[in-house]
Amino acid sequence: MTLGRSNGMTRAGRAIAMALACAMLTGEAPTRDLPVAPAQQPTRHAVQTMRYNLTDLGEISVYRPTGEPAGIVLFLSDRDGWSAAREKTARTLAATGLMVAGISTPSLMRAMQRSHSACNNANYPLIDIARDVQHRTAVKVYRKPVLLGYGEGAPLAYASIAQWSNAGYLGAISINPVPRLTSRKAWCAAPGFSAVHGNGGWHFAPGKSVSVPWVVMQQQPGQAKDRRALMNLVAAVPHASLIDLPGNGTEGASADRLALRTATTIHALLPLPIPAGAAGDVTIPDMPLTLVPPAAGRQSDLMAIAYSGDGGWVGIDRDLAAQVAAAGLPVVGVDSLSYFWSARTPKGAAEDLGRLIRGFGQRWNKRKVLLIGYSFGADALPYIIDNLAPDVRARIDSVALLGLSSTADFQFHLTSWIDVSSSDALPTVPAITRLHGLTIRCVRGREETDSACPAIPKGVAQQYVVPGGHHFDRNAALLAKIVLGR
Repeated sequence: MTLGRSNGMTRAGRAIAMALACAMLTGEAPTRDLPVAPAQQPTRHAVQTMRYNLTDLGEISVYRPTGEPAGIVLFLSDRDGWSAAREKTARTLAATGLMVAGISTPSLMRAMQRSHSACNNANYPLIDIARDVQHRTAVKVYRKPVLLGYGEGAPLAYASIAQWSNAGYLGAISINPVPRLTSRKAWCAAPGFSAVHGNGGWHFAPGKSVSVPWVVMQQQPGQAKDRRALMNLVAAVPHASLIDLPGNGTEGASADRLALRTATTIHALLPLPIPAGAAGDVTIPDMPLTLVPPAAGRQSDLMAIAYSGDGGWVGIDRDLAAQVAAAGLPVVGVDSLSYFWSARTPKGAAEDLGRLIRGFGQRWNKRKVLLIGYSFGADALPYIIDNLAPDVRARIDSVALLGLSSTADFQFHLTSWIDVSSSDALPTVPAITRLHGLTIRCVRGREETDSACPAIPKGVAQQYVVPGGHHFDRNAALLAKIVLGR
């Protein structure tokens, strides 16, 4: 269950979000239309606009509400590019508190055709856009975006979440999807994903590994065979639902209703606020957290807190947390990309970690904690631990540092993705040597050439070398055994 900042949603919107979150936790996908209370609309905001060109992708149109946005939307246009109709919808969404990046689907498709890659995968440019937009607009916390596609952009939104099972998105919405996409390149293979060429274009098979909600909103019935194919696809995709709406969505009241329904559906996908504890409980800090409950029937006297890499709470971070939870430990996942998007200090981050240890230790009745850091999170964690209050530090069972580098940053920089340290970076090894008395496990990939693990003085940390590079061949099961001391 992903937890985050309160975003001012209506009570009806929260109820929808809770239903979706429960469905995701239990593995049961919603099978009917999402419930909506039309009479309750989100608070309206003034809207600011910005346009800029982004390398080969062409013009990006940004629609931002006043204040911090409640969520981020990547809006993929129809085949006619970023049109007046799509702009009107984007403004409606922004007025409900969402920041929208308008993207021309034809421009994006042409960029993929021109790239040196032998196959199509829109996730690379889409995540680049999500990060770039949030950097340019100076939002305080990075937020995973919601993908929204209309017409030709609709199947592209679906393909993106189907190609990336550990998605960097909150979900995807496809409005009036066309049955196929035209491209001279094939689509990149991925576990559980396949694309088939026929009838002049590519159509996508059910993505069995989809892990986020996919909502299809259909106004235009189209041909009966296309309708049947869409219904079969939705029925076969995990966490998918189909909403039938009247009208053609191109103009007038029908377009307005569609835009408001879309806004309500997007708000339902946004993270829930952290539930309030009982009176007298330690307050949980306002952080981008993901809670992973322990496997049923498995119990441990430990809990775990894991800081992700700079890619956010995706990929190996999520997989490792799932393995640790399967061993009986509840896990608190910290999204480092979001948390360190704004500048932090070791002392301030330590205060936040201390409240996490006290707060969730109280709620879950756990006295001891296992701390895990991966990549960016591993670099920062020794400094955070070094600044903990003595009574909190005494509750640490062990520390696992995976993919450790030689320097630590306390604010994310765009250069972090190309492994360029900022001028404010701090050396990691001196901080690790100060953690005397703690069990420390340093894990590096056999193919990693810049790991700081070998530089740690002998006797300070247990050293582990595993197959693969910085992502350890994504062998989360092996990593979990090391992290758990097993």
